[in-house]
Amino acid sequence: MGYGTFNETSYHDSAATRKAANVDDFEYTSNATKVHDTLDPKRIKNKPFGLLESRDNEGRVSTPIIVTFDVTGSNIDNARVAQKKLPELMAKLAAVCQNPQVAIWANDDTHSVGRDAIQLGEFESDNKIDASIRNIWLTGQGGGNQGESYDLLIYAAARKTVTDSIALRSKRGYMFLYADEPFFDHVSANDIRNVFGDTAQADVPIGDIIAEAQQKWNIFVIWPQSGYLHARNQYEELFGKDHVETLQAPELLCEKVASMVSLQEESAKENLAMHMSDNEFTTRVV
Repeated sequence: MGYGTFNETSYHDSAATRKAANVDDFEYTSNATKVHDTLDPKRIKNKPFGLLESRDNEGRVSTPIIVTFDVTGSNIDNARVAQKKLPELMAKLAAVCQNPQVAIWANDDTHSVGRDAIQLGEFESDNKIDASIRNIWLTGQGGGNQGESYDLLIYAAARKTVTDSIALRSKRGYMFLYADEPFFDHVSANDIRNVFGDTAQADVPIGDIIAEAQQKWNIFVIWPQSGYLHARNQYEELFGKDHVETLQAPELLCEKVASMVSLQEESAKENLAMHMSDNEFTTRVV
């Protein structure tokens, strides 16, 4: 997936059409009884490779980016805010990385809503990203058990994706995980079966699945300033302090994602230039 380019004019035209027809941007949520078919994790097993794909295309290399939303009650409006700022996000990403392919994912808590807790969009470069956000079911549940199902998003990043960025260039993609409550200490085998339809004989320790996902993804946790401090402390233990970012306000989420990608891309360029310079020096000495 990931063909095409985001078109801001088409985005605004579609928004105006919905407004004129008195159709809510998140109309699917108003009548939803299950996750949208285009975001259902179980559909992935029936795809050609059984994986969500980010591929190079049209002569362009790809930059895979996962942006997740916590759609529990305390964070339910974040997706609405991000949908409004999507043109700004795509413009900023296009300015700092090659062919950004964005997958929109979301979580609630399986203890509250079962398999509907996890929603996984495709990697897209065009206005289908807008559709992915608007098709999210804003479940608004969670709460009460000191944890939410972020672990299943990490599982999906580790075992349900394939990217040319890794396969052809050994370059990790970016995953931005919005979280304000603790991670559970394992990925439940029962959740793996129910949510993804995968065979699972045993639970997977959270540290193991994070390490597996980090082979493909540079993972950053976006922690809202109103979130639980003990949860942030856990994130720092699991991912490292430099991979936990504070979000001062929901409307700044898109800016945070774009700025972090820019920072990492610039760092990668500097490291590459330094490596090439070292190789040149070595060659001359030899």
